[in-house]
Parts: sequence; C-alpha cells; structure tokens
Amino acid sequence: MSDRASVEELVRRAYERRSAGDLDGIMQCFGSDPSFRLAGDEVLGVLTTEVHGQDNLRQAMRRLVEAWDWKDYRIDAILVDGDRIAVHAKGTMLFVPTGQRFDTETLDLLEIADGRIKQFLQFCDTHMAAKAMGLAA
Repeated sequence: MSDRASVEELVRRAYERRSAGDLDGIMQCFGSDPSFRLAGDEVLGVLTTEVHGQDNLRQAMRRLVEAWDWKDYRIDAILVDGDRIAVHAKGTMLFVPTGQRFDTETLDLLEIADGRIKQFLQFCDTHMAAKAMGLAA
C-alpha cells in the first residue's frame, strides 16, 4: 500500500474509530502481527511496554479506550513517505477514571504493510498522562 490516498484513508479511519471508542473498528485497521508502543518512561508501565500480535494489541487498546476519551481529538497533519506515516494530532483528552480534561498533542509514527497498520509508535506528554493517572506529581 504505497499510494498516498489509500494510506491517508486507512490512517483517518483508524483515528476516527479511536475517537469513537470502537475497539473492533480499531483492530480492523491493524495487520495480523502488529506492534504498538507509547514512547515514554517505564513509570507508565503497561502503556510503554511494546505489545505484539492481535490479542495483545486488543487488550492494550481495550485499556486505552476504557481509560481515555478522545472524542475531542483531531488529526492536524498526516505526512506520508511510502509506507511510513507521521501523524500530528491535538485536542482535548479526558482521563475517564478521574474526569480530568486537558489539552495536548501527539505525534505518531506508523508503518503500513499489506494495507494495514504494522507498527504504531505514539509520542505524547507522558508526564501529563502519568499525573492524570496518579503516577507522578
């Protein structure tokens, strides 16, 4: 999948499904042996541990969907270089367990293979996330 329009459509669909909290829809955007990692300190534990495979990714995405509301979060820019993509997104996030809202941005690096997401690496304000989760001061 190297045509820009197809890559952008896949990426936008994945982010729309994430915003909607659609776990099955999110998983349809990933290939058969995907990896996902949130770049950051180990203080965030499970979130910053790289996961591999559909079953492990589904568990990780379930935790994220249940804990973080992304309804007010939007893509600002998508940069495509063949099967490698950078996505800048921003908006208001809600940490569901505490009701805490905050404005933030993320930068994600994705790799596409066979029309699906193969690798997903997300960079975010991990200190803010750790504070919201009660893991940092």
